[in-house]
Amino acid sequence: NFILLGRILEQASGQPLAALAREALFKPLGMHDSGYLPLQRMAPGRIAPTERLPGGAVLRGEVHDPTARKMGGVAGHAGLFTTTADLARFARMLLAGGLSEDGRRFLSPESIALLTTPQSPAGLAERRSLGWDMTSPFARPRGALYPATSFGHTGFTGCAFWLDPGSRSFYVLLSNRVHPAAGTNVLPLYAELGTLAAQAAGLAP
Repeated sequence: NFILLGRILEQASGQPLAALAREALFKPLGMHDSGYLPLQRMAPGRIAPTERLPGGAVLRGEVHDPTARKMGGVAGHAGLFTTTADLARFARMLLAGGLSEDGRRFLSPESIALLTTPQSPAGLAERRSLGWDMTSPFARPRGALYPATSFGHTGFTGCAFWLDPGSRSFYVLLSNRVHPAAGTNVLPLYAELGTLAAQAAGLAP
């Protein structure tokens, strides 16, 4: 679905997805380290390794997702490289109702509502907004204290991003369970960090 969404955005805007994301979101929001194809923008030493290939070489600055890699490293579902500081800027904009820290509007109140309230069919136990997980088997980053109205997302390589509109708090985890070797389990860490973040925001059982 997000591969298709990326293609729709390119068709509607007339721009490649990487350029559209940079000009419409990353640059105006001050997310200076975010974007696709990081080796075109910064020195390799600033980029965390992606994975160690079977021959021993280290993949750095290239997306781990094989489909996105075959699409040239730019896709609607994968390929973005970023930092915790940039994601914090993005989180604060969402929690401020679509407004940046300097008061510019990036998303309408109607868009924020779609992103932060359940949009799943009524009969499903799993609840998702448009683009975010809320309550599903993948919602471990919510931890034990964040309410069902909180939302976020995980990544295959071990990332988690969770936001709570009620307490206006969030946390970011950028980890890599596939480097130097695959098989590390970060799922318990998701839940633990979610609970600690909620406690730090003043939430109690």
